[in-house]
Amino acid sequence: MRMHSCLHMLCVAVPAPVTGGSIRDGSGRLDFDLPNPPDKEDIEATLNRLVLEDHSMSLSWITDEEMAEQQELVRTMSVAPPTGSGRVRLVKFGIADLQPCGGTHVASTAEIGPVRVLSIKKKGKQNRRITVEFA
Repeated sequence: MRMHSCLHMLCVAVPAPVTGGSIRDGSGRLDFDLPNPPDKEDIEATLNRLVLEDHSMSLSWITDEEMAEQQELVRTMSVAPPTGSGRVRLVKFGIADLQPCGGTHVASTAEIGPVRVLSIKKKGKQNRRITVEFA
């Protein structure tokens, strides 16, 4: 739950399309469609600022049709939000993040706790893997 929510904040810290990801016990990673590596210290500072800002999590629903009209909400390039049941769940963290997601999350970003960026690795011509863990 904490790491899943942390990866939502990583999407805020790195405003680029997500090409893949993974969550483990105490760590996680997202792969971003980026030609150049972002600054590790800037990302870590942004993540910890978002955590400290204590953004409350809330849920809402939109119709499949509304989701089709708001594709800018989708951060992942290869995984589309689940549609077909008539509605899509949106997860919102205060003013920081809004995206379709069916996973479990903390009640607020403060529950994530301090995090650090372990590494940023090149994984292809335009693919950067960013791994984070709890500090």
